[in-house]
Amino acid sequence: MSDHPRPSAVRHPWGPPHRMLAAFALLLALIGAITVWVGRSAHRLATGKTATVRTIERCATDVVRRPAAHCGSEWVFPDGRTGHGKVSDPPVVVGDKIFAGKDWAYTSSSPLHRSVWLPGSVLCLLTLGTVALAISYRIDTRPQPPGPTPPSGQPSPTTPLPTTTPPPA
Repeated sequence: MSDHPRPSAVRHPWGPPHRMLAAFALLLALIGAITVWVGRSAHRLATGKTATVRTIERCATDVVRRPAAHCGSEWVFPDGRTGHGKVSDPPVVVGDKIFAGKDWAYTSSSPLHRSVWLPGSVLCLLTLGTVALAISYRIDTRPQPPGPTPPSGQPSPTTPLPTTTPPPA
């Protein structure tokens, strides 16, 4: 039998191991959600091209924003291909240059840059934090090796030193 505590018997500064695993699962889910969001915007940013608005069909408003939230439109790319869908962040008029894909468009690429770089930075920080927590957790759960055995005749650090009583007076 070993004097080493089993990893499950080690006390963690974060509480029981199941709490730590739940925290890791939550962090990984958050990282996954941000990755999907950033990935969609990054794909649009990488594949989008400058286009010219050909027609404007309709503009819709929402309760919060008084100006139009998006406008249905058709646009043409410099190579002659066309696309149609909604243009986000109007106002836009016929003849304006927009940043577009086949079925989506923005008045410029700025909103896409914001939705890639800001959450992407948070994603990197979350990933680094999760790795640091995992390493810290792993270090905390490793059993500690026994200390060196003292040479014979010397007391061990865990053995109490003998106390002497003063001689009777």
